[in-house]
Amino acid sequence: MVVGCGTSPATTTETSTTTSTATTTVTTGDVEATATTTTTGTSESPTSGEPGTTTTTGGTTGTTTTTGATAETTEGGMPTPVPCGGKIYQCGDAIDNDGDGAIDGGDKECTSPCDDNEGSFQTDLPGQNLDCKNDCYWDSDSGVGNDKCEYDLQCDPQNPGGMIGCAFKQECEPDVPAQCLEVCADLVPNGCDCFGCCHVQTPEGTVDIFLGSTPECALDNLAACGTCTFQESCNNICEPEKCELCFGEDELPEGCEEPGCAEDDTPCTVGKDGVSNCPEGFFCSTGCCQAIVPG
Repeated sequence: MVVGCGTSPATTTETSTTTSTATTTVTTGDVEATATTTTTGTSESPTSGEPGTTTTTGGTTGTTTTTGATAETTEGGMPTPVPCGGKIYQCGDAIDNDGDGAIDGGDKECTSPCDDNEGSFQTDLPGQNLDCKNDCYWDSDSGVGNDKCEYDLQCDPQNPGGMIGCAFKQECEPDVPAQCLEVCADLVPNGCDCFGCCHVQTPEGTVDIFLGSTPECALDNLAACGTCTFQESCNNICEPEKCELCFGEDELPEGCEEPGCAEDDTPCTVGKDGVSNCPEGFFCSTGCCQAIVPG
């Protein structure tokens, strides 16, 4: 109720009731959301022309129906799917596909919504993990067309591809042109390189694992992950002294109140339900909002 006070009472009042309905439909990619809002109000105002008391009462009711995929939550607080390039993959489908109690961005095996295997570090994107040549591991495609990053697993003496038919042959360097750094470097989580080799903390110390080793490679099954050579030419070193959250970890370094991020990145948190506080079009990776790159 809103009440406005005048200088003297009015001798006569006139009462009117107004009802208005508005329907808004917004479509974004595969998402269509329709909201209908109805407002009903009753007002009393003086008719004598003298200042008086005006009283307005009313209420607003709304109904929102959403179909498709959004980066938000439903009215009941449940997560809804997050698309990548117009498609829904396991790490963006709002389902606990591997039954570990964590969903999408809240699942440590999910590298981004552009990841179709929630139970493994392999992404299972079309063509990825099926040949010996790697491009940028962190985008949503399996080719070098958009990033020009290229590294043959058979060049790594640590033999990360030995489990998938890409055994070590001879040492050689990855191809990392300027376009590779421009496209891929910002997508790489803290503690990983551009080709899917990551430092992981274990009770026995830090180990380097190749995320695409086998379909079973996961944080709780590191034995299924091949070792790898961390590439210095394209990586994102984790710096705990700067409050950075390292790959595979969910607790900040001691004394840190929020994750340390690059100047143009926003710190974020994500729950086990997969919902983060990043804006639409971004996902939370090692404590920082990263853009979803469709590849």
